[in-house]
Amino acid sequence: MNLYARGDEIIAETLMVAEAAGHPVDLTLPPHEQLGILRDLAEAGMTTEDRDAGKRSNTVKAIDAWSKLGARRPFVVGGVVTALMQNRERWHARFDSMIGEGDSLKVDQWVADKIEAEAFEEILDAAYTLLSIELEQFQNGFGV
Repeated sequence: MNLYARGDEIIAETLMVAEAAGHPVDLTLPPHEQLGILRDLAEAGMTTEDRDAGKRSNTVKAIDAWSKLGARRPFVVGGVVTALMQNRERWHARFDSMIGEGDSLKVDQWVADKIEAEAFEEILDAAYTLLSIELEQFQNGFGV
C-alpha cells in the first residue's frame, strides 16, 4: 500500500514540476489519469524517429511498468484482506474489493498464496524504484 502512495506522490510531484515549466496539467485527476498525462509528456520529449520506430524512452518504460501494476491497486489499497492459513510456511490471502465501473460497483476478488504475494511485492518494489529514478531525472529535464 505504501508503494502505491509513494508512486502517487512522485507522479504528482513530477506533474507539478511540468506545470511550473509551462505544461498545462490537471492535478485533480485520479492517479491513473495523471500517469497517462505523464506518459504523454515523456513521449512528447522523444524524437519523431524514435516514436515512429516504436522505441520507448526509459521514462516511458518505467511509466508503463508501473501502469501495468495498477490492476492490483484496488485490492491492495482499498480491499479487505482475509488470511487463509494452512500453516506458517503456506498461506493464502484473499483480497476483496469493490471496483467502480461507470455508475456501478463490481465486487472482485484476488487470492494469492505466499509465493505469489511475495513475488508481487518484489515486482511492485522494483517498479516503484525504477519509476522514482526515472521521474526524478525527468523532472531535472524541465530545468525548473
